[in-house]
Amino acid sequence: MGVKIRQLERLIKEPLFHFLAIGGLIFATLATISEPAPDPADRIVIGPEQIEQLVTRFEAVWRRPPTNEERRALIEDLVREEIYYREALALGLDRDDTVIRRRMRQKMEFLTDTAADLLEPAAGELEAYLEANGQTYRNEPQLSFEQIYLGKEPDPDSVGRSISALRSDPETDPTKLGQSSLIPVRFALSPPRVIDGAFGQGFFERAAELPPGSWAGPVKSSYGVHIVRVRDSLPARMPPLEEVRAAVLRDWKVAKAKEIREAHYGQLRERYVVEIPDDDTQKTQNK
Repeated sequence: MGVKIRQLERLIKEPLFHFLAIGGLIFATLATISEPAPDPADRIVIGPEQIEQLVTRFEAVWRRPPTNEERRALIEDLVREEIYYREALALGLDRDDTVIRRRMRQKMEFLTDTAADLLEPAAGELEAYLEANGQTYRNEPQLSFEQIYLGKEPDPDSVGRSISALRSDPETDPTKLGQSSLIPVRFALSPPRVIDGAFGQGFFERAAELPPGSWAGPVKSSYGVHIVRVRDSLPARMPPLEEVRAAVLRDWKVAKAKEIREAHYGQLRERYVVEIPDDDTQKTQNK
């Protein structure tokens, strides 16, 4: 008896047990409260809550309450919809309809996903999630620099002379030197994807290796040759949870929703025996 009690206690402490309990509560509530017993086939009851929903939707679209005539038309349209719905079910028009089947699946998955919205992470769960998915939230390195474009294949001596001239007179305006181009001379702090997007793959990495504060080069881009002065840089860093809590919590809930959905589907799947006949076409193709 003591062993069974301890096993039960461990089960209750499992997070998946909590998820399934919440999901089960939602389905039970919907089954016993939200869905009243169906009316006889020849009796349609339009309750005040349904009418209120019709009026609310009308006001949201038209920014005014409906007139009495419009209100009667809304109710009559709802009656028409209910009659057609019942008659379509009676004729079996809902069967083998891909659109309807997918819509029903979406509604079932929505119900299980709602359980995740009710969850709050236990102590340490968000920290663990952040650590396990660090690359998603990691801040990229950044670089700020100036560059002078010297052309596609400048003479190596001219590159050296340009660097010497700039180093000897740090106040030289770089916009007055080199060849004209549409590439900005100055770049604010930017990540690799931005800089490589402007200069070509690998430019950020090559520029980041230069000593900061001094003109250096040559640095090749997809356009040609540049000399570069790095002004500032920021290393890649993992932000603390406080900086990215909202994003981590959102992603954690999305992951939990998927976990609950799969667990619920697993329970449902066990209730069915699925038979898949041999695919003769596939066998023929594989010969």
